Amino acid sequence: MSETARRQNPDKAMEPSAWTRRDLIVRGGQTIVAAGLATGAAVCLHDPKGGAGLQPPEPIRLKDYFAKIKPDYPSSAPRLSAAYGKPERIGDLTHIRALVEAAVAGLDRDLGISRFVNRGDVVLLKPNVGFDRDPRLGATTNPLVVQAVIQLCRQAKAGKIIVADNPIESPGACFAKSGIAAAAKAEGATVAIYSSAHERAVEIRPGRPEPSRNEALGTWPIFWKPLKEADKVIGLPVIKDHNLCSASMTMKNWYGLLSGRRNQFHQAIHDIISDLGFMMKPTLIIADGTRVMMRNGPTGGRLDDVQVGGVTGRPTIVASVDQVACDAWCYQNLLKRDPEDAKAPLKYIELAYAKFGQDSSRIVARHWQDYERQGLIAEAKL
Repeated sequence: MSETARRQNPDKAMEPSAWTRRDLIVRGGQTIVAAGLATGAAVCLHDPKGGAGLQPPEPIRLKDYFAKIKPDYPSSAPRLSAAYGKPERIGDLTHIRALVEAAVAGLDRDLGISRFVNRGDVVLLKPNVGFDRDPRLGATTNPLVVQAVIQLCRQAKAGKIIVADNPIESPGACFAKSGIAAAAKAEGATVAIYSSAHERAVEIRPGRPEPSRNEALGTWPIFWKPLKEADKVIGLPVIKDHNLCSASMTMKNWYGLLSGRRNQFHQAIHDIISDLGFMMKPTLIIADGTRVMMRNGPTGGRLDDVQVGGVTGRPTIVASVDQVACDAWCYQNLLKRDPEDAKAPLKYIELAYAKFGQDSSRIVARHWQDYERQGLIAEAKL
């Protein structure tokens, strides 16, 4: 378009189809200059700390659920307590309640559960509800144990009791078939069934985990909602055989707090179990040794895989403030296996102690026999 025509018809001149080659070069140059100025301004205005100089939000971290217990826990108090019941009464809630009460009382004869649970506390109970199995098969925590612990927490005037897990199989079916949903309902506890809306990314350790140091967890999605709400956390693991790690006990039970693609961790099972112990500082452990799956774990499926009380022959409850010692004790005294067997060592015990055995905010021993020598293990027979 000529300059004369451009002046006579300015609207037509604005149409791209009317632009000359010279117009395109000029306009393109103007665009590049404008973009350059904008980029320069953005560089000058960039604030690495975020808008208006604000610091990024702190990463989410789990609470120390033992923090209120440790300062006042007497040096002379037992670290582990086992109570043995009567085989013929394994289906009797009153007897199971007495067993649980005796095991917890072994840690504190005067206060019992009140050493760990106070008036108004929100208490999270974490049983193993991993599989859609009848409770007699020993793949999940005995619902009578769950019910008895709820009753004890009520006795201590807990304000709210939550029962939570993220099962391997369908959560609704697992809670129903295991009998744990019914046990919680009978005592007025809240059942928290996992959904993706309840998870958050939680920083287990800063930065990326280092596999060469047997680390598995850095920041990972966690079943966060019940943990956020809880003042106290009580682990209620079932003691059983496991085909990958030899035994599923206290520390392995925290696996049910993970979400995301957690199945990948089975490739380094001892790393993840010791990391789960590192992740959690529970208030108390009450381990279920009433029915012990001796083989074909973790799912089982046959009644002859299960023995009442494992090798003790008596339904057993173990209460402890030390996850590492509790796992080692149950491994030897219920499953009758040696954690230091050269052919199949229970590697995650050693890894767990290396990761948090020197943490002064915890109570940890590498060998439960250390407690035995110091007179810090209590036992009772009903």
